[in-house]
Amino acid sequence: MSMDKYTKPFNPKLPQTAEDVPNKNSLNSYLPIRTKGNDFDWDAVIGLVLRGLLRKKVEKYGYEEFTQDCQAAFEEKLGEEAFWDVLQEMYFDNKDIFSVSPELLLFRAQKGEYAQGDARIASMFTNLLQNMRVDNFDAKLNFIEREMLATLRNKMKSDTSLQANEQPYLPYLAKAFCDDLKFLASRPKYLLSEIEQFLSFYGFAYTAQLSLAISDWRSGEAPVAKPLYFIMDHERASSERTHIKNHGYKLFNESASRLYPMLTMLELLQPSVGEKNATKVPLWEISKGIQESKSTHLKEQLEHFARAFKSHRNLDTSLNESDCALDWLANIMKLAIAQFSVGERFNINKKYVSEIETHLASPFIQNRRRAGLVLVLNQDYIILLTNLAVGEKDKLRFHELISAFKQRGIFVDKQTEQELIKFYERIGNVERMSDSGDAVYVRKTI
Repeated sequence: MSMDKYTKPFNPKLPQTAEDVPNKNSLNSYLPIRTKGNDFDWDAVIGLVLRGLLRKKVEKYGYEEFTQDCQAAFEEKLGEEAFWDVLQEMYFDNKDIFSVSPELLLFRAQKGEYAQGDARIASMFTNLLQNMRVDNFDAKLNFIEREMLATLRNKMKSDTSLQANEQPYLPYLAKAFCDDLKFLASRPKYLLSEIEQFLSFYGFAYTAQLSLAISDWRSGEAPVAKPLYFIMDHERASSERTHIKNHGYKLFNESASRLYPMLTMLELLQPSVGEKNATKVPLWEISKGIQESKSTHLKEQLEHFARAFKSHRNLDTSLNESDCALDWLANIMKLAIAQFSVGERFNINKKYVSEIETHLASPFIQNRRRAGLVLVLNQDYIILLTNLAVGEKDKLRFHELISAFKQRGIFVDKQTEQELIKFYERIGNVERMSDSGDAVYVRKTI
């Protein structure tokens, strides 16, 4: 599946009576967080993402067996048993071999090596990748490492089980993610050192931007990056900085409260609900499908579903009477939010936002006491994002770099821009042609 527009006609199978409305809200797409059981292991997630990227797997072949095969290969070629002891200590005893090539990390994506929570987190990145493929990683290896990798490759099998099953909700971010991963894939050693940080960043950027975009569905157009403000983790966050105060953590936290209500409703609205291996579509695409539909029954179907859902959930929410199908979709989303505004469901949604902050957002949130909670980027994330933004170019003008940050969901105010320039000057990857920001160029650090 590519990032091309979804072309199937919108033909939902919506419950039409209160008896047909499901009792439980379920969430199976667009976000991997659930109300509980969200612990995951980055090593396993990385292995699964690479397995999907390579379309290869290593099954029924344990690490010990691999070690023995490498030993046999070297003893045959080198003829010195003592030399193997040195290699074993260097590469195998502490699993340092995993730093040789990303392909070795497929051992962490074997059955029994990962849990359901790991698979869910990995699926978020697999869907962002939209079935992008890398055949192998061209790492600059020495003779010994090439032999070890060849031994593993002989045991690899093709694998197409980890495929995208969602149309991108945020096509602009999916494109940036793919472009950035291609850049990293061409530098395997850098990828190995940065992939956890890379996935951590995109996991949060995607969740935050999804929370900002999810209510903006009516136009039927794909979302664009929405302002969400970060500061560097050493900066002061005074209350006079209105963007930081109003369009940073506070905005993210408020927006995140819409995710669970609207995504669980989106599950019921999927045109292909119940179909095996069906591709899920975003709410804005459903809106587009309604606008382009020639069906005369859509308005009635949506209206019946809205009334049935309202009755089943015992909601007293007022509905806007209309002859327009889109207005009834608006009523449905209004009911989705309303059901989580009271009682036990209110607490469930509060817990859901807390789970998001704990498992996906925590590296990016700091408590600044009087200034409250703010969104931050530490220096390691900034260096990584700078290298990704500059990409294959030699350098970028500073304002072009700021635009590239925005395409990845990162917005900064003028004060942080000045702090960034000072930071780049300290680490020596900036060229200042004049005091003007337009004449400041930023280079990669790799």
